[in-house]
Amino acid sequence: MSTINMLGETEVEVLLCSVRGHRPLSRDALRTPGRPPVTVVLDRTDDVRFTRTALCSHDPSAGRVVVHPTVPGGKRLARHDILTALESVPPGRRPAHRTTAAALSDAAYAAAREWPGGQLTLLRAHLMTGGWEALIHVHRTTRVDVVLVHHAELSADLEHLLQHCDHRVLDTLEAMQALHPPVSGGPGPTLPPRPARHGTDPADTEP
Repeated sequence: MSTINMLGETEVEVLLCSVRGHRPLSRDALRTPGRPPVTVVLDRTDDVRFTRTALCSHDPSAGRVVVHPTVPGGKRLARHDILTALESVPPGRRPAHRTTAAALSDAAYAAAREWPGGQLTLLRAHLMTGGWEALIHVHRTTRVDVVLVHHAELSADLEHLLQHCDHRVLDTLEAMQALHPPVSGGPGPTLPPRPARHGTDPADTEP
């Protein structure tokens, strides 16, 4: 079956994993043999310790990459952050900061495919719920183990999406710490300011 977008998804895959889908499906529909389930960390109260734990584990040399999105709610710049964090594409080949969302998606997915493997943790994932399908697709079709940290209660749309995706939910600080061990001997990063829960960047408008 031919693909319909730059992520390599087919029309069936988009239908199955759409937050607006209504067709009842088995939980096995989006499971990829040989791949672990995508991990969702549920930080219901936006506990700063969850964020600090993740940031202190950022160690690309050990295959652990943590992305703290630049702009709250901005899918375009989150893609740019993911692309930069993976460090798989030479700077000269990376799309410009203000390029189209499609070009960023294409480049980020290409970088993920080239990455030798490891864990990619995306913080503030509750602010870009419209991009979860693409991130789950990256998890399913590359060697990147995606961890989505949701700093709020799950919305009805995301609960529906996860019903059709092979996933696991972790909701304790202890589980977060086990998944994100601190960098050995490292001082740990300075915690960035907490982004606002609402608001958009005019430059983040999808073309």
